[in-house]
Amino acid sequence: MKIIIQTNKIRCDVGKCKNQARYSVAPEGVSPSQYINICEDCATEVYSALGKHLVPKSPKNMLAKAVKRGNE
Repeated sequence: MKIIIQTNKIRCDVGKCKNQARYSVAPEGVSPSQYINICEDCATEVYSALGKHLVPKSPKNMLAKAVKRGNE
């Protein structure tokens, strides 16, 4: 998947948003008509919302759990 900075005038695909799309999310192997076009405001909101759910675990915690499992 890749992110394309949009230079064409395309409307944002999010709900009632009427802003001009700044980015297009382009999955591999799909035509440009299937790209997800999103404005900068909506992209920021999506980024914040995903950040609350997709938090990476720190390596220290993963190593501690692996050592703990080995001792049990």
